[in-house]
Amino acid sequence: MSPPDITTVPSSSIPAQPWWPGLHSTIIAAFHRQDTQVFPPTWTRLHSDPATGAEGLATELGPRGQLVVILEDGKPIACSGVLPFRGEDWTRSVRGVDCEADYGELTNSNLYPQAMKVKEVIADWEICCFCVHPSRRGRGLARLLLETLTNTIKPQGAVTLIANYAIDEKGGFWPRMGFTQPIGSGSVLSKGFTITPGMEGLRDDVHFRMSAKTVD
Repeated sequence: MSPPDITTVPSSSIPAQPWWPGLHSTIIAAFHRQDTQVFPPTWTRLHSDPATGAEGLATELGPRGQLVVILEDGKPIACSGVLPFRGEDWTRSVRGVDCEADYGELTNSNLYPQAMKVKEVIADWEICCFCVHPSRRGRGLARLLLETLTNTIKPQGAVTLIANYAIDEKGGFWPRMGFTQPIGSGSVLSKGFTITPGMEGLRDDVHFRMSAKTVD
């Protein structure tokens, strides 16, 4: 087995990547939840259709976003996105309420308008869609992803890297990865919340926390 390869691509190129169908499957598998007490079993991290899922992830990362992918024998086994920090109260945008971050106005209908003026130097960056295929865990790939993300944003003036996570689900992982600086007071997605009208909503409140680490 050959050592893993690492590639970093701009968000806009995700739908055209030849490895995307494989990465789409990896992301779906990585975010699959065995415990459905809170998250309905119908929920997946991306739309089940690969093309729609690619467009959704590209939109989520925005025009300044980057996606890091680890490939083994040509197959994607892990990935993480990084984008300019969206602000502390990110849940307002997913609930359809306008919110404002330090680099521009964001709206749910078009979170990252292409015509938006952005800063050339951005100090605060946010992790998005960080995952390793279940069959490849325990090999240090998460730290390899984090190192690559850091090297990606350093040239753009990065000072801090921020992780936003559900406390009950990922509460211990990010502190172990060095994210110890608290950002804000946290957020909550309330029981019944759903992104797609007509789909089953959350079965209980989900509490989120934001933590940061200094980009060395």
